[in-house]
Amino acid sequence: MKNPLRHLNALRVFEAAARHCSFAKAAGELNVSHSVVSQHIRNLEAWFGTDLFIRYGNRVELSEDGRDLLPQIASGLQILTDASETLLRKTRSGTLVVSAEPALASLWLRKRITEFCDLFPRIEVDLRPAWTPAQIGEGRADMLIHFETRIPRSGVTKDRLFAIDGYPAAAPDLRDSLASRDDQIDWDRALLIHDNGKETWHKWYLAHEPDSAGWRSGKVHSDLSLAIDAAIDGEGIILADDILCQREISSGQLIRLDPRSVRCVWYEIALPKEASRSSASTLFKNWLLEHSETLRE
Repeated sequence: MKNPLRHLNALRVFEAAARHCSFAKAAGELNVSHSVVSQHIRNLEAWFGTDLFIRYGNRVELSEDGRDLLPQIASGLQILTDASETLLRKTRSGTLVVSAEPALASLWLRKRITEFCDLFPRIEVDLRPAWTPAQIGEGRADMLIHFETRIPRSGVTKDRLFAIDGYPAAAPDLRDSLASRDDQIDWDRALLIHDNGKETWHKWYLAHEPDSAGWRSGKVHSDLSLAIDAAIDGEGIILADDILCQREISSGQLIRLDPRSVRCVWYEIALPKEASRSSASTLFKNWLLEHSETLRE
């Protein structure tokens, strides 16, 4: 029998198409055209001498032979993936300089870097918080993770990490004092806590309390971490979220006061256009995107 591994790429395409029951979705996952997927499947079917899919116009489903083949191919590909990842974790090395927005760096990214470095112990990640992103490129930052409005427009490739949707939250004691007034917050006189300016609360008021100028009042903190601490201490109402404020919300230190939210910002990852697909920066970017996928849904 001829070497079946010469059809390894086609078997990978088959596994994706079978898993999705769609040639189009397989093409999207593998970043190839629909016609490439179709050709690989036809080549496999000719080699095996049987139909692997039953076609119904634009819809496909596995044939009986296809259903028999799928679990073995999926298992084999997983073994190859695990073996490759194990070796990569041992051999990938280097130092990666990451310039990141300070709140994201301290409240979310630091922990992910620790997890990544545990998996890839020969890669050192140098995290540098900065309000203004560092210049990117050789001898400077290898990666930027910042507000999308502050990412350079040229010379980089960009991927959206996740969005921040803010909603009013406060410490339980402050929430209880508001509850004594029938849970009705006077947004004209609400004691607000601002993070790095009043723009975000202004957006929330424009969306939900457009006739009020209450967003103009309140204490401004230069960093989200300071604003969170002030809110926990009962100093006022903050625009919290389920990502950067996840620990405080899940522990009950901050309580959501209002179901209304506003899109505050998108975070993006940027790499130099010339970054290699095998570089530490590309590896870390792909790892971050994979581990934050549910946050983008």
